[in-house]
Amino acid sequence: MSTTGRSSRHRTSASMSEPHPSPFPTALVLDTSFLRTIGGTGSDSYQTFVQYVRAEDRELYLSSGVVEELNEQRGYISVDWVDRAGTTEWITLVGDVQPGVRVHDGPRAGDVMDLVHERLATFEKTDPDELRKTDSELPAVGVMLLGSTSHDAVGILMDDRNAERAITGVIENSYYEGRIRVINIWTAIEHMESQLG
Repeated sequence: MSTTGRSSRHRTSASMSEPHPSPFPTALVLDTSFLRTIGGTGSDSYQTFVQYVRAEDRELYLSSGVVEELNEQRGYISVDWVDRAGTTEWITLVGDVQPGVRVHDGPRAGDVMDLVHERLATFEKTDPDELRKTDSELPAVGVMLLGSTSHDAVGILMDDRNAERAITGVIENSYYEGRIRVINIWTAIEHMESQLG
């Protein structure tokens, strides 16, 4: 029997992510929360995700902060995504955030990261100096991808309500709205299932 890894808590919670993520972005930046929640090779969510990515020719990106978290959580996440990035063409490890990158009149990547970090610290009720910047760097990676690749939209896949709210609040009403799109794990998986038939 395979498991989906789905939790009713996640399925029923309201989300700041897109309710209908179509057309689905061709570049997908993955958060640790997403990778942890989809489970391992035996879960339906994992199988759907990998099958969709390969069938629809999507490109996956792991930020340096996510790579660091994955290395720290080795053994808790059953798939070694960092190793897989070294052996497949559809997963790319992104280097450090280049804070000065911007696209058109959108804010610079470093400014996006700082603003998201401030908002997230407020939502988490945590000192910003004590909060990791992993979630905050995800939209900054999105800015870098928009500026350096042919992708016209970047999806950030996650399972973290506060991070979703922080990112969405910063990118809305900027050049990046609609181009950097936060997509909750279950919205993403349901879309992928519908596309795979």
